[in-house]
Amino acid sequence: MEFRILGALEVRARDSGPLAVGGRLQQALLAVLVAHVGRTVSVPRIVDAVWDECPPATADRQVRNMVGLLRRALSPGPRRPSPIRTDGPGYLLAADGVRVDAREFTARVDAAARAGADGAPLLREALDLWRGPALDGLPGRALATIAAGLEEQRMAALERLFELELAAGRHERIVPELIGLVGATPLRDGLVRHLLTALLRSGRRAEGLAAYRRYAADLARELGLDPSPELRCLQQELLGSGAPNPAPPREPAASRRPAASVQRTLPRPAQLPWESPAFVGREAQLRAIGRHLVGPGGPGGRAPAPGAIALVTGAPGAGKSALALRWAHRTRDRFPDGQLFTDLHGWSSTGPQHPHAVLGSFLRALGVPAEDVPARLDETAALYRSTLAGRRVLIVLDNALDAAQVRPLLPGAGGCAVLVTSRERLTGLVVREGAQRIELAEFSPDEGRALVRRVLGAERVEAREQAVARLLDACGHLPLAVALAAARLRDRPHHDLTDFAAELAGNRLDVLSADGDDRSACLRTAFSFSYRALDGPARRLLGLLATSPAVDLSAPVAEVLGGLERGSGARILRRLADVHLLTEHRADSYRFHDLLRLFAAEQGTRQESRRSRRLCLERWYAWCLHHACAATRTLVPGRPHVALPPPPRDLETTAFADPAQALRWCDEQRANLLATAAHAFEHEDDDVAWKLPSLLWPYLHRTGPHAERLAVSRTAVAAARRLDDPLALGLSLNDQGHAWGSAGDLPQARRHYEQALGLVRAAGDRAVEALVLASLGVSHFNCADYAGAADHFERALRVLAADGPGAARWTVLLCETNLASSLLMLGRSEEAQALAERLLAPEIRRLGGVPECSLLNVVGMARYAAGRPEEALVHLERSLAVGRTITGYVDQRANSLTALAAAQQALGRGADALRSWEEALAIYRELPAHYRDAAVGLLTSLGFTPPTPPSPGHEHAARRPAPVPDSAAGLGGADGDGTTDPARP
Repeated sequence: MEFRILGALEVRARDSGPLAVGGRLQQALLAVLVAHVGRTVSVPRIVDAVWDECPPATADRQVRNMVGLLRRALSPGPRRPSPIRTDGPGYLLAADGVRVDAREFTARVDAAARAGADGAPLLREALDLWRGPALDGLPGRALATIAAGLEEQRMAALERLFELELAAGRHERIVPELIGLVGATPLRDGLVRHLLTALLRSGRRAEGLAAYRRYAADLARELGLDPSPELRCLQQELLGSGAPNPAPPREPAASRRPAASVQRTLPRPAQLPWESPAFVGREAQLRAIGRHLVGPGGPGGRAPAPGAIALVTGAPGAGKSALALRWAHRTRDRFPDGQLFTDLHGWSSTGPQHPHAVLGSFLRALGVPAEDVPARLDETAALYRSTLAGRRVLIVLDNALDAAQVRPLLPGAGGCAVLVTSRERLTGLVVREGAQRIELAEFSPDEGRALVRRVLGAERVEAREQAVARLLDACGHLPLAVALAAARLRDRPHHDLTDFAAELAGNRLDVLSADGDDRSACLRTAFSFSYRALDGPARRLLGLLATSPAVDLSAPVAEVLGGLERGSGARILRRLADVHLLTEHRADSYRFHDLLRLFAAEQGTRQESRRSRRLCLERWYAWCLHHACAATRTLVPGRPHVALPPPPRDLETTAFADPAQALRWCDEQRANLLATAAHAFEHEDDDVAWKLPSLLWPYLHRTGPHAERLAVSRTAVAAARRLDDPLALGLSLNDQGHAWGSAGDLPQARRHYEQALGLVRAAGDRAVEALVLASLGVSHFNCADYAGAADHFERALRVLAADGPGAARWTVLLCETNLASSLLMLGRSEEAQALAERLLAPEIRRLGGVPECSLLNVVGMARYAAGRPEEALVHLERSLAVGRTITGYVDQRANSLTALAAAQQALGRGADALRSWEEALAIYRELPAHYRDAAVGLLTSLGFTPPTPPSPGHEHAARRPAPVPDSAAGLGGADGDGTTDPARP
């Protein structure tokens, strides 16, 4: 089967005419595969070629359908497969058994190069394969880039052909061909030079001078340039008198080319583009580049180390190119032989530059004539390295796609330095070539403010610091976004900065785009190049992640949201991080930049139907709820739980092996779980919005900040009210009461418990009624009403007794534990000790450390009250050892330490007592005042005087009592904050 792209796309079966291959879309798809025959083309690259910059949401599926149609159209027979094959992330046109005119063209050009001076016939055979412009009639940027590359190869072959013809003395024969070609491409320096040489040698000086004048005028008008020195020399020869120059003796080009390039005096290129005057900050990164490329010292310091490569990577809009240019301009004096620069277009609408084209432009800038640039990439790279040998040149390769694009552009040994920028991490370049990677993150607040001041002027932002801070936050401190925002404000001199910051917070991606036709200065455009480089599964997952409530994105999260097989989530997340669409903020956990999340959410909304996104969200809700339930059952076995529907069949849930594993999961997913509760409430998924906080309460109550607990409980209460569910509202009010109590507002806590009690009684759930009664007992205990506390704990036990001895075992244990503390505070120490010792059965360890810690405190303080400090010391040391193993509940350790200080003091161990007391006091200072009173008050009433350190120089002076906090904590039965709350351990 034969495929032709050197002209209009054409397919021919063996011994037959052209085959029909469908409409324009199928032809574009086939053209991309033919142009890359034998190589895999990813689906995203196919999508770009077929639809340019506006692919539909169903693009990936349409590609699969079109491939199926093409396979049927191109199948040679029922028993022979189509040459189009699926390969990993894309498709390929198999090279075996097919003929491609572009591949034959390259093979014949290579054969001509090997033939040296005798290669002209082979070049003519190669050029005869062309039937017109490559891929004629197929539009689109990607295909235009492919066509331009093929056209460049054709022009290079033509120039080489006429070079050989001139060397063979056939100047008269080629004049008509050259006149036609120069008319079609009037600015092609090599063809013009060959035409002038042929006319000169043919004695047609007047025609040669006319051709030179036309070329010079076109060059000045189109590019503002003068003809090259070689062409000006030819002009002088055309103006001279005498016989025309004879043709030079015929010699092989292979033996002539290196001498010509080495002996010529090479110019000093200075290709660095304009440096932005608004550049600010990045001093640490500039120093890092300098340390690797040139080391310490000022201009004229040591030369770059051989093979020095610095790689600047970062997210779209992070300012990689600006940083590279700032460093290059600062240090250009260290490179006396010049600076080369190219935009490799790895992440742009025009597609990546081919290394051969870049090498050709670099060699011409270094003084190598175009006709001396080899046609083969490896030969061109070798000539490039030879040309740079012994020179000190800075090479800036901006916007690289991958390591394969960069490698041919690296110099050999010598004093050259290479500075590369890319959105990819280019790990291969780091591993194989030893590049030093510099990661570029967002602006610091100071850098962002400096840029705003630089663009707007200090007067306009003076006294507007809060507005500037809001503007930077809305921009996510991304340099491109900050620059766009500042530029928009600069163009609106009468607009208030505060108003603009508010506008920016509304629709950031719309506001942060440049006016006019500069689409590159637009955040969506900048982000889209990275997005389009992804394969289909990565694009889909990115959209689902962005439209979900998840914040910390780990492999399990990705697999749940994307419905992926186990193990695939980590791979896709690493790919998204490699192109800086995600940031790895801790090991194997990733996050979005705010603006990238907005962009990705837009893509996800386009590519996924509303139903698909809803099913994904429901899977996520189920995963969060069932894992939170499993964690809570592990942390507090036997505690009553809210009812959950069964999880989806294909959703894996976890049974945690021990409390430590459950706590680790809660810690890892904390941000996701809190964000999910807020998201559920915002979207009126109220069943999730109240159940998830209720399930998480035992965890949050032991670790969460007070403000966080209050916010979560408010969400749950509001969701339960919207549901009009008394039991849900009662549980949520109970949780909110604990949040107020932990924050120190005891009256507010009491009011919430009383409201909750009425609701759960009306709902008829005795287990929950007992929980709320126990919470009221805590409230009385914290207010030093120990009789009221004991009464509520006993009432709760009576309610639970109605359901039998096995009912709510956890709640029974907590009520009895707190009852023991209450009895001790009432002076009934013998009863308290007896109850505590009964409860300290071996199985209590299975139920967790908090009750054990509290009961050991009760026994120890009862023994202290009975005048047996030695026995007290044994129990209190055990209590402290248990308390140190518990996550959260710092008040339990403070209570143990306070009682331990009393026992140590009674035993005459003053130094130990002082250390224990000071450690306890340090903990109490971080807690609300009511946490301190019970243990300290009881012990001082029994004769304990809190010790104070001796004054300097008076180690043996009498100790004065330390000031005792004016209100205090209880002995701490089972509450997450050290109170005696049986409801929320």
